[in-house]
Amino acid sequence: MIDIRSAWRLIWLLCALPLAVLAGRLLTHDLGPNPQEAILRYTGVWSLTLLLVTLGVTPLRQALRWSELGQLRRMLGLWTFVYACVHLLSFWAFEHEFNVVAVLKDGLKRPFVTLGLLSFAMLIPLALTSHRAAVRWLGPNWKRLHRLIYLIAVLSCIHFFLHRAGKNNFVDPAWAAAVTTLLLGLRAYLRR
Repeated sequence: MIDIRSAWRLIWLLCALPLAVLAGRLLTHDLGPNPQEAILRYTGVWSLTLLLVTLGVTPLRQALRWSELGQLRRMLGLWTFVYACVHLLSFWAFEHEFNVVAVLKDGLKRPFVTLGLLSFAMLIPLALTSHRAAVRWLGPNWKRLHRLIYLIAVLSCIHFFLHRAGKNNFVDPAWAAAVTTLLLGLRAYLRR
């Protein structure tokens, strides 16, 4: 097996790479005719991708019988939150010029925005309680709180589907939904 420290460094670099690529594309003006939309889509897809990778750690850990792999889950979850923050900040800046009231009104008007905001709001307590002190402080409630990841994954897939439905693109959301269903099914099976 790979040393956990080496795996941690490698995963950290792999998680940072898409942001570096985005920064490079931004600096070289290589984001197409609508850079704002490109940034929103890119960060949204990476948020969901990392969320699903995070969700996949436990089944993979159990399949490989590599208990140390669980240590990577926290880092992956925090990277998910980083990409979700960039996604939300981009939406807030590009769509609403940092107007909080406009974002809330948009959330009431468009269901995909509502689900995106709700998913992000649920990610906040997970990120804030990802450190060891919170695990000790919350005790068994920590696990209960962090089970929100299942609901966040489902809501994020619906958010993605509703956004892409407006553009008649169902392929990527279908893949995300299939992976989410598989991972949730595996987790339920392994719990038994």
